[in-house]
Amino acid sequence: MIIRDATFVASFQNEKSCPKDGLPEFAFIGRSNVGKSSLINMLCDKKGLAKVSNTPGKTQLINFFNINGSWFLVDLPGYGYARTSKTTKAGFQKMIEDYLLKEKIW
Repeated sequence: MIIRDATFVASFQNEKSCPKDGLPEFAFIGRSNVGKSSLINMLCDKKGLAKVSNTPGKTQLINFFNINGSWFLVDLPGYGYARTSKTTKAGFQKMIEDYLLKEKIW
């Protein structure tokens, strides 16, 4: 598939706020600082589309990117190395679990 158009849609604090328009979603999940956001930029050939940082844990929301107007790439918060409080890490875990437990993901 050729990605002709990739645009940032929005960032969401929880699964309930995420788009519900029925478009397919492909989510990136993994440890903090492994390059999920960088991979999105590379796949879309659009530097700066997804924000990247050398500091673990900078992605703290569910970030949606519309691809060719027909599906979404989703950048989920990382886990493991983020330098945040235990409460914030627990919030990340709940956010990821809620997102992944949506019926359309499995």
